[in-house]
Amino acid sequence: MTPTTSVSAIGDRPDPSLPVSRTASWVSGIVDRAHRGHPLCAVAVGTPGSGRSALLTAVHEQLRRRDVPVSIGLPAATGAGAGPVFVLADDMHLWPGPMIQTALGMLDAGTIGLIATAEPRELDPGVRLLRDRARPYGAVLELEALGTADVLTRATRMGLTVDPTTASQIRRRCGGAPALVDAALRSVRAAAGGNPQGVDAPPDDLISIVERLAREWHHRLLRGLDPLTLAVLALASVRAPLDPDSVADAAGADRVAAAGALDRARGCGLLRGSDVFVSAAAGPLRDVLGDRRIGELRHKSAVTALRAAELTPDIALLAAEAGVDDARIVDALVAGATDATAARAVVLLRAADRVAPGRDDVRLLMAQRALASGDLDGAGGAADQRLETAGPADPGVEEWVELAATVAAQRGLASHAADLYRWGAANSSAPQSLPAAVALLAVGDSAAVTAIAEADRGRAPVASRAARSLVTRGLLATLDDADDTPSGDAVDAVIRGLSAGGAASRGPYAGRVLHAAIAVALNHGDTVGAQTIRSVAPESGRALIDAEIALTVGDLEAAARLIPSDDPVGMPERLRWQAIRLGLARRRGDTAALTTAWQHGLSLLAATEVDLYLLRSFGEFWIAAASLGQLSAVDRYVGAADRLLARLDDPPAWSQFWDFAGVQAAAVARDDAAVAHRMARLDLAAAQNRTARSLAVAARAWVSLTRGGSDTVADTAAEVTAAVDALRTIGLQWEAARLAGMAALRADDPTTAAGLLDTARSAGEDRRRTPPVGGPLTDREAEVAHELLQGFTYREIGERLYISAKTVEHHVARIRRRLDAGSRSELLAALRAAGYR
Repeated sequence: MTPTTSVSAIGDRPDPSLPVSRTASWVSGIVDRAHRGHPLCAVAVGTPGSGRSALLTAVHEQLRRRDVPVSIGLPAATGAGAGPVFVLADDMHLWPGPMIQTALGMLDAGTIGLIATAEPRELDPGVRLLRDRARPYGAVLELEALGTADVLTRATRMGLTVDPTTASQIRRRCGGAPALVDAALRSVRAAAGGNPQGVDAPPDDLISIVERLAREWHHRLLRGLDPLTLAVLALASVRAPLDPDSVADAAGADRVAAAGALDRARGCGLLRGSDVFVSAAAGPLRDVLGDRRIGELRHKSAVTALRAAELTPDIALLAAEAGVDDARIVDALVAGATDATAARAVVLLRAADRVAPGRDDVRLLMAQRALASGDLDGAGGAADQRLETAGPADPGVEEWVELAATVAAQRGLASHAADLYRWGAANSSAPQSLPAAVALLAVGDSAAVTAIAEADRGRAPVASRAARSLVTRGLLATLDDADDTPSGDAVDAVIRGLSAGGAASRGPYAGRVLHAAIAVALNHGDTVGAQTIRSVAPESGRALIDAEIALTVGDLEAAARLIPSDDPVGMPERLRWQAIRLGLARRRGDTAALTTAWQHGLSLLAATEVDLYLLRSFGEFWIAAASLGQLSAVDRYVGAADRLLARLDDPPAWSQFWDFAGVQAAAVARDDAAVAHRMARLDLAAAQNRTARSLAVAARAWVSLTRGGSDTVADTAAEVTAAVDALRTIGLQWEAARLAGMAALRADDPTTAAGLLDTARSAGEDRRRTPPVGGPLTDREAEVAHELLQGFTYREIGERLYISAKTVEHHVARIRRRLDAGSRSELLAALRAAGYR
């Protein structure tokens, strides 16, 4: 008797209104060949619910309509000399081996043609023979599981509207089986009543219908499987190894039987890809096999896997979930979590914590991964819990101190970070000594930083300690940056230390160390040094550094391009980005953008403590406040910064740019007393430091231009030129160009004005865009065109290019004639078409 099967109550028949060209082509091809009486062996290979039986039924109907002789199963005999009988053999993977051999012998003799279906069993010799015989006819059809796009297509053909998310949910719950997907879509359509087009966002009860159908389908499918195949699926459901030896050991079977069961499990459709179990069938599997049996299989598999030479994180995870007691498990889980993705690390570390509750290295790594993912509350809570009952000299406590200090710094609480390092000073010789020095200097505790440097100096100068010491000494050198100190020593020491020891890329506090290093370089006017420091920064931190450097040198377009769409987690980074937004708006003369950025920045000011490395950012807020008449809003931050600098005896390397910002803010506010106060401080710094001298010269010229008239400009043209040169030497290209431009616009003498304009153009040339090669405009017209495309008015363009609004108007008129443009919109379109941006 020929074997037959019934796949399920739902049936193995996808909706007949859903023809698929590949399957339709397969059916028509074999029917045409059979109708002509040609030899044929064809096979459709697919898992249950893939539609293979429905295809065989379609072939049967078409052959019958064409009066082609057909036999369901092997015929008892064939007439001598008659044409071949076409045998339809469903589920041929269930046929005994001898029967398959008989069928293939009759096929070779030409007495039958064979059209069959089978599950995709790679190891089954009968199925392999069947595929091999069908392959020369080009008649092997592989029926794949459906993807989300296929579900959407089938829903549309049914007149049902579902969104991609719902289609994905349906696909996952149905395991991609076409027959089950079609049944689910029909049920959803029926539940939608008279408005199937309105089911673009089905409620939960519609998805629950799909889940019920899928559960019933999987339950029937699993009940039809043998115990060994069920054991394979159970092992797959707990992510146990599925090689034949591992399956044999776990299930108590011989290797050949285990291999056969593994093949059957893959053929049943509940294992996808790399033997990944269809998660929707997990509940039915527990119902059929039982939690106890699944637990036994998991435990046996884990014990067997632990005998392997190498204990991988996957095996350790399996063992942890199975409750196996082995001291190596936690170590393997921790090792795997160190380099894993955030989600994977969470799974591994939680398993490790269940195996060894309260183990310090596990909890620490969990907290570090939480911090890396931006979960400040999770990381901070874990650190608080650990440090609450700890002593400063306890083993391992220094890493928790660094973690807690990083959380504090990310929250904008520099003083809390410093307090943590003071408390943990007993471990100052550990790798955390550099982060400690950075945190303590941020709040002006130079004595503690000196003590750290001295402690490091007295120990063996191994490479890592030498690198940390170089950075620490560089930071300390910024507190005594006088003319008798070789120029750039502080910056060079910081760069060499970061490059030599990789200190910038290690530990949770690494970002703060880099921030300090960048602040040192920019405060020395060393943008090249800042670029070098940027090269050792992690990729995630480079955009902010690039933007700060671009704003410093006046490359406003580059700075604007770098601004992220989403704010970072840490408050200091958010404050720095907001300072860049303020700086861009101020330099562009965009009052609306400046106002918006200021309003958004007020909450950041309130949440972030003033520290040494943020002074440049707070300086941008200071000048912005003066420009908007909001100086009272920053008074307390100005006072806090002054007190911080006073604790360090006002070192020029840190005070000079702060006081330069103060001069600008006071000049904008026309506060003569404040101008005099900040100029006096800047002059004191200038007596000790070359960079401060450049800033003092520039500040004095700036104040003169702000206060005086054209006669003052005529008298101080040389002073302005000297100030411009001084600013350019320390990388402040925008300030240099702006200063010269202001002077030129206020000068009545044409010769003086022309000279100052040349100086302004020279200072600003590096931040101007290069016009298109071969473009129709002159260089000056190209500059005007660029500003027009940015949306600036004639007056604003004049201020940015240091020419009068009337001159801008003349340039625009010539541009219109060159491009034959009438209206403003036509002009802008023509400029873009010509390659100007």
